[in-house]
Amino acid sequence: MSSIRRAFTLVELLVVIAIIGILVGLAAPALQAMRESSRRAICQSRLTPIGMAMQSYHDRWQHFPVGTVADSGPVVSEAEGDHHNWIGRLLDLLDQPVIASQIDRSVSIYATANEPVLQLAYPGVKCPSAGHFPANASSYVGLHHPSEKAIDETDHGVFVLNLQISRDDVPDGLSNTAFVSEKLISVDDLGWLSGTRATLRNVGGGIETSEDLFGELPPMAVGSIGSRHPAGVHVLFGSGEIRFQSDQTDHRVLEQMVDRRDGGLPMQFQTLDQQRRASAQ
Repeated sequence: MSSIRRAFTLVELLVVIAIIGILVGLAAPALQAMRESSRRAICQSRLTPIGMAMQSYHDRWQHFPVGTVADSGPVVSEAEGDHHNWIGRLLDLLDQPVIASQIDRSVSIYATANEPVLQLAYPGVKCPSAGHFPANASSYVGLHHPSEKAIDETDHGVFVLNLQISRDDVPDGLSNTAFVSEKLISVDDLGWLSGTRATLRNVGGGIETSEDLFGELPPMAVGSIGSRHPAGVHVLFGSGEIRFQSDQTDHRVLEQMVDRRDGGLPMQFQTLDQQRRASAQ
């Protein structure tokens, strides 16, 4: 007598499921890498118009936008004071005239008159790999100083308190000086138009790759750059060039890139042997 099989056996079904599970497990990391590559490309594309806007701003006013404004320094990361920042001054050149027209510079950025614009979730300053909360936070930060210190008029970066920095004030050359980078966003962020550590950072802590979402820094602390991109962070230079900087970059290289007037040979162009010899000395 012969019989006709009309279905899989249990063993055959389990084997098929196991094979599908293995294939999905192999494909998932590749798919995630492709998605992150796309997010990284979008992030870079959002830094490009910021670099172009800075050059146009300088051509118009003969200086780069002021990092932040306050009656006196150092800047405290609290919602008190003027704190109009460099991003707000670029909005016209970023093709956002409507938003720019709604900013009242006669009062604090935290005043009731400015609350609608401060609370906007403006995508032009948000990396797609960054967290979504707070919605009005900026992923991009101007660099105010090479090492960790409070934001003040004595800083050696390009975006400092109350000072108008021009190309003549960057003797190291625009292509050797870092202007803007990324940051890890925390829940106490004051928003994309706040000229505090919300949009100004240094490289004193190197390139950060993880953060304490609910940790609170002291009001005078600023913090370092960082991102959720694997292995590094985008850095926009004064020339408009955007480089993806490895999180393994020598801390001395980062500090020299941010310092607009250190006068040394660019360490990022030196070989590893040269950097090791300099470190040993």
